[in-house]
Amino acid sequence: MNFLEFTYTKADGTESKRAAIPFVEAIDVSQMPEDEFAVFCREFSALKSSQHEQTMAILAQFDLKHNYRKFNPEQMSDITTDYV
Repeated sequence: MNFLEFTYTKADGTESKRAAIPFVEAIDVSQMPEDEFAVFCREFSALKSSQHEQTMAILAQFDLKHNYRKFNPEQMSDITTDYV
């Protein structure tokens, strides 16, 4: 899992040190036949729903339920990345 540390500058100019676990993912289904795509979507949707429930439980367990952030890359500096 990737782990980022960086300095974030807010619109008002204040800076803060951040540590984050980024998650950006995509599944390319452009070549999948339409009938298979429909089946895949149903199954994948059920999987993601279950995963979301598990993720929210873990976030609640570690008191991170309200810590989701969307950082503007243009406002990030001193970025280091590690694999943990």
